[in-house]
Amino acid sequence: MGLTNNHPPPETQAQPPEIIELTMEVHRRLLAQLYAPGEFRSGPLFGSRNSGVRRITQASRGVPPGLISNDSGAFHLDARYVLGLSDILTDSDSEIDWVGHWLIAPHGHLGSVQEHLDWMRQAQTQALADEDIFLLTLGREEESVEYRAFILQGQRVTNVPVVFLPAQEK
Repeated sequence: MGLTNNHPPPETQAQPPEIIELTMEVHRRLLAQLYAPGEFRSGPLFGSRNSGVRRITQASRGVPPGLISNDSGAFHLDARYVLGLSDILTDSDSEIDWVGHWLIAPHGHLGSVQEHLDWMRQAQTQALADEDIFLLTLGREEESVEYRAFILQGQRVTNVPVVFLPAQEK
């Protein structure tokens, strides 16, 4: 699902992600999705690339607000909606690009290691994750919310650390 104004990143941006930075606004948006009832929920993540750092500044659903998918799969996307959204975001800010995809399992379940590997393979099959585009999951573990991010390195799935930016930084 390439962006219409996507161009090859400069060499300093082409490095695979080594750390994922989330703004507090993105954290709030994803928490709202976590606590919403339903099956799998997912969508694209937009932000910037700087060497091995991916700064996530926008998170969206994969379907328009109010639309309930009949697809029970983990990664349902409305291609027209996501492409339109990506055009709006990238036209208004040349630093923004599609950099990842988020996923929440039914009932906010965090998921086992094996489930994460399965989700990553599904994302790869649907061209939603590769060596540059990561998969971010979140779920509830006892009393806390946990984020996990994964990237493909060759055929190996690798964990990428997730950190939160202070509220004033964007």
